[in-house]
Amino acid sequence: MKVTPLKISLFFVITVSILMIVTGLLFYKNFIGVLGAWNQANKMNIYLKSDATETDKNNIIALIKQTSGVSTIKVIDRKQAGLAFQNSLKEFSTGLVTVDEMVDLIPETIEVELESHLDLTERETVFTALTSQLGNIEQIEDMSYGASWLKKFELIDKVFRSAGILIFLTVLISISYLVALMVRIYIEDSKQEVEVYSLLGATRWSVYRLFLKDIFLFLSASLLTSFLVLFVLFSYFKNKLGASGLSKVISDNLHFLSLTESLVVIVALFVFIYTNSFFTIQSSVTKLNQLSND
Repeated sequence: MKVTPLKISLFFVITVSILMIVTGLLFYKNFIGVLGAWNQANKMNIYLKSDATETDKNNIIALIKQTSGVSTIKVIDRKQAGLAFQNSLKEFSTGLVTVDEMVDLIPETIEVELESHLDLTERETVFTALTSQLGNIEQIEDMSYGASWLKKFELIDKVFRSAGILIFLTVLISISYLVALMVRIYIEDSKQEVEVYSLLGATRWSVYRLFLKDIFLFLSASLLTSFLVLFVLFSYFKNKLGASGLSKVISDNLHFLSLTESLVVIVALFVFIYTNSFFTIQSSVTKLNQLSND
């Protein structure tokens, strides 16, 4: 493929367009991933009264297990809760859990975690059902969960998804137009070569393959450049975020596109762009042959 300033510009524009598509997918994937990780970290805590017996705990656990969507149930005794409290206060609470009177004041806790595949609305429904089911049990002091406001994120998710689809379609149409323009320019620049091939008896399919081979190389370079640049930038900012210590939950749950996801994106772009390129080549070569015959 003959290199010209215009083709270099088109390569840059198409690479940027692919970058926009993949960046949008990365943003949406990690937004949902971080939100999901935060959501999973917000379990329901059921605080028992100090006089709750082992039978009371077992009865409450049996009721919880009847609720659909519950994944794991963990009982945190007073000693464990005291140690966790002491660790959070560090040197300010030295020896606190060794005082029996203080240990008795610490409530035993039943920690309930939901199944990871549940979305925000389903999690809220399960938490509400548990609250209603266990609310009248005398041996329960209090219940708390930090996911009651997560329904608001469902609207954000829908907004991001709708905006992403609109941007995705807009960028695809732009890429389609740019590739068609590039192919037409390339065929116009190769007008003499096409005429020579035609005089030598080359079929139209032979001419098509000649251009499609160059389009393959062109798109391979664009996709390789896009994914390489994004991977380097993604890794850099993830490491920076992790090193800053601002939020380990966020940095630990940032992930680049998996191999399967990357292949799906690459194949989808190739199918779309190649189909568009083929029809553009077909119409351009046909038009060029007609002009040559005239």
